[in-house]
Amino acid sequence: MATWYIWSMDDVGAGGSDMVDATRRFCRFLESLGARATLFVVPKAGGQPMSPEWIDALRELRDSGHDLQLHGLTHADCYEFGPPNWPATAIMPAFIEEFERRKEELLPRYTVENLRVRMEEGIVIMQDALDVHPTAFRAPCGAMCKAMFTALRQVGIGYESAMYISGTGYEHLPHRSGVIAQRWENNIPHTPFRWYSDVVEVPILNEYTWRGAWQREQEFIALAKEDVSRIAQESTVAVLLTHTHGVGDNIDYAFRLVGTVVEHVRANGLGDFATMGELIASGEMDRAVRGTGADILPL
Repeated sequence: MATWYIWSMDDVGAGGSDMVDATRRFCRFLESLGARATLFVVPKAGGQPMSPEWIDALRELRDSGHDLQLHGLTHADCYEFGPPNWPATAIMPAFIEEFERRKEELLPRYTVENLRVRMEEGIVIMQDALDVHPTAFRAPCGAMCKAMFTALRQVGIGYESAMYISGTGYEHLPHRSGVIAQRWENNIPHTPFRWYSDVVEVPILNEYTWRGAWQREQEFIALAKEDVSRIAQESTVAVLLTHTHGVGDNIDYAFRLVGTVVEHVRANGLGDFATMGELIASGEMDRAVRGTGADILPL
């Protein structure tokens, strides 16, 4: 079984010139390896229009074959499309307390109508600024609710990618276990699966370039190789996660990690690399779907 691996990057469109540079360099490095990235774009970061610098960079990357998809609307906080979810709550335990404190304010956000309006605004911005109509969505911080999936279906987006197979990529943080060893969750399928409103959830395998990961480089590289080898036995699609700020934290480490993973996948005949948009358009994503997800979201 050959697997298609997707390099995805979050928070694209947010931040200043340093984040633009990190994104562009990451994508150019992938190009040098014969691969392309799926960039999850925040169309109106912090409620502000996307900067001309970002627009120019994203148009350039789009024209080079990189894939632009929708990452919320403003990403002004981690509650935009639902309550906080694991592993974001493990990275920042205070998310749970803040949600409880703000629940009266936040719960009215999570109606199908309110969420659809936010999605529609983001789609229009991407169409007008980037000439792209997104076909996939990623909830900021993986914070989601059932109404979000209904809204996705209503705006014509049938693919979402925010649930994690493994959160081991954050165990190096000071308040976590410190154990960088493979540990996968089994509460969701490890393949793309049909979920609420018949939206296909494409789970994230893991993240290996979170801020500070470079300080334990060899452990993370070993973990990444082990993960991509194991997922090839289970799924024909696997999503690898990066963030603009994580890559920018130490871009040379990110290059070494990515380069090692690409070489490992190809040298061992595990598969190859594609974008999420390519797999959706070709039908490969739907062919990778196995089963349905359980009703595990609290709202």
